[in-house]
Amino acid sequence: MADCQPASVFPGPGFWAEPFFLDGLALPWVLAPFAVLLLAAWLWPYGALRLGLWALTHSLFWVRVRGRQHVPRHGPVLFVSNPVNYLAWLLVLSAQPRRVRFVLVGGWTTRWGVHRLLRWAGAIRADGAEGLAGLERALQQAGEALARGEVVCLAAEGWRTRDGHEVPFHRAFEQIVARQPVPVVPVNVAQPWGALFFLAEGHLRRKRPQELPSPAEVSFGPALVPGTSAGDSRQALQELSAEAAIARAPRRRPVHRQFVRTAARRPFRPCFIDSSAPGRELDYAKAYVGAVCLAGHLRSMLGDSPMVAVWLPPGIGGALANISLALLGKTSVNLNYTAGPEAIRSALQQCACRHVITAKRFTARLALDPGPGVELIYLEDLLPRVTRGQKLRALLSVVLLPGWFLEHVVLGLGRHKVTDLATVIFSSGSTGDPKGVMLSHGNVAANVESMIQATCLRATDRALGVLPFFHSFGYTVALWAPLQVAASAVYHPDPRQAKEIGELCKTHRCTVYLSTATFLRFCLRKCDADDFRSLRILMCGAEKLPPALALDFQTKFGVLPLEGYGCTELAPAAAANMPDQELDGLAQVANRIGTVGPPLPGCAARVVDPESGAPRPIGEDGLLLIHGANVMVGYLGKPELTSQVVRDGWYVTGDMARLDADGFVTLTGRLSRFAKIGGEMVPLEKIEEELHEVLSTSERVCVVTCVPDEARGERLIVLYVAIALTQHGREVRPWCKELSGRGLPNLWVPSERDFFAVPELPLLGSGKVNLKGIKEIALTLALPRRSS
Repeated sequence: MADCQPASVFPGPGFWAEPFFLDGLALPWVLAPFAVLLLAAWLWPYGALRLGLWALTHSLFWVRVRGRQHVPRHGPVLFVSNPVNYLAWLLVLSAQPRRVRFVLVGGWTTRWGVHRLLRWAGAIRADGAEGLAGLERALQQAGEALARGEVVCLAAEGWRTRDGHEVPFHRAFEQIVARQPVPVVPVNVAQPWGALFFLAEGHLRRKRPQELPSPAEVSFGPALVPGTSAGDSRQALQELSAEAAIARAPRRRPVHRQFVRTAARRPFRPCFIDSSAPGRELDYAKAYVGAVCLAGHLRSMLGDSPMVAVWLPPGIGGALANISLALLGKTSVNLNYTAGPEAIRSALQQCACRHVITAKRFTARLALDPGPGVELIYLEDLLPRVTRGQKLRALLSVVLLPGWFLEHVVLGLGRHKVTDLATVIFSSGSTGDPKGVMLSHGNVAANVESMIQATCLRATDRALGVLPFFHSFGYTVALWAPLQVAASAVYHPDPRQAKEIGELCKTHRCTVYLSTATFLRFCLRKCDADDFRSLRILMCGAEKLPPALALDFQTKFGVLPLEGYGCTELAPAAAANMPDQELDGLAQVANRIGTVGPPLPGCAARVVDPESGAPRPIGEDGLLLIHGANVMVGYLGKPELTSQVVRDGWYVTGDMARLDADGFVTLTGRLSRFAKIGGEMVPLEKIEEELHEVLSTSERVCVVTCVPDEARGERLIVLYVAIALTQHGREVRPWCKELSGRGLPNLWVPSERDFFAVPELPLLGSGKVNLKGIKEIALTLALPRRSS
């Protein structure tokens, strides 16, 4: 570079002032290099494309490549990748030396000159206007290319034409390799801040990059032997994605450090909106000022306490308290204010918390008695201590200084690592005693990264946050995820107040809403039809989403709820359905009602035999395991229990499930929600579904549990809400008798005498049914009658 003289390549300022266009020698010398480049592009278009890729990956993208040695130098190879659309296919092409024939689907391939790039690259395109015939022809061309010894790349996704014909991944895979078995190489493309182009309302949109150059990673897995099935290839791709996410851990930035950078980059974008304080809205600059000033006053009060409890609902106060604790390097413990006093004191003792941050307005509604030795710190007492000078200094710093300087020099956050403990969240205890789940900054950041990639979360989004921060979904996705991309969070303290939530969503035009099936039922009864029209993603977790409920919600509000899956130990999201993306007649299939979707980017799912731990074939039921950078550190103070559920980096969920060849996960029940009757495993959730189908209702009317039985080991018990049954015009006898006629095995049909009416079904604060409470009620009602 030292030998390069800019003046010898580019003319100086005086040159442009001279009438060089009159000089017969100057003009040809200026145009000659451009003419040579155009000629080279015409004669060697692929070489020109490779040159353009070099420029792209050294300017717009910062690409890391893992496993390049796994790409065979010669012969036919089938790359199986996660969806490679828009610019992502160029990253695969640039990451290895061989020419790749991409199978690309959708009208976007004809736009913005992309069709010229695809022609130069030799891509195989299927246009939506051609429908199923175009898809079939593209797959046939891909098979022919493999037969000639070329490299073909197929995305592990399904497609659906406008007339309803669907080509799932496994069918496309089988058609391509039908001519001859070829080695299969899994390829994972990861863009931690999401793609720079995305689909919105059927149109291709550009997204402002979060960072430039935008980080990206291309990982190649070991080649699978010829003849590997579509399901096994998809499984290998998932595991490659999880391993790549784990390998990125040292380069991942803790979420509170990213918040500082986001605030400096976009200080005047809306950050928090709190419904409990009308007119109270903070932009990113004010949120930064509030968090920094609060942290400054808490520092001396908290001393060396490593863990600090928070007793606050979702809102600006709770958000700033959690951010401030992270800035101080403390571990936050958001207490479950719907739990009993004993559970609260147990959590405080397990975490050795000496302080609880709360607000007088909130303790007036929900009193807290933390026990001896625990100090309550009220936000109202801290606010008057913050001076105007402190606010002004913090405001000027976030507006005038770059984010990296704020992060490392002003706040000294460089010492905060992803391995540090971010939070302890106590599990809901729906099936047993609550356990303290330790989540590191790396766990939370990895899960946020997965959600950003899956949902394409962006600055224009507004997330409706009603789940409490003691709920892992509320903590990770409703609190930290929006702060990473300069999106807004709209908070409401009570997820049961459906009417207020609907009005809030409509007023602020929220685009993302996280909820549960129980809370959606409230919305169906109390909200207006246009309250949720602005949503682009409505994600449900924590409990099973009945298909009938999802369709009822779509019919009334025009928005289809999507079912996802996760648990506190996974920080929490592991799999999710996403909206099908349609462009010019072809849809990418990302949602299958009745499943919880495929694993999120950076996660892998495996189904094994519950007793032996041996992997189960694709399509067979077994125990669900999850792998990825989001797997918890462990249970607080319970290393033995941790070792039982985390095995070689895989978390044993306790849920029974099956994987299909397209990667979608279908839950078939919880291992603890099976009754063992006469030596046979009987799924309680399946019986519940059948009982609700008899009533043709999406309302939760009953719950099935089991109690000990001397003769057959266990017996089924049904607890039902009597008034709900009456509202459907049914009586117990015909309702339970009809269950026998639905083709269920006799062991799966509860006896009429084992149906018990209850005033209501006990729920947890997260909206899930309290299965532990259900079991206690069943034992109380059923066993005395049995003994008599």
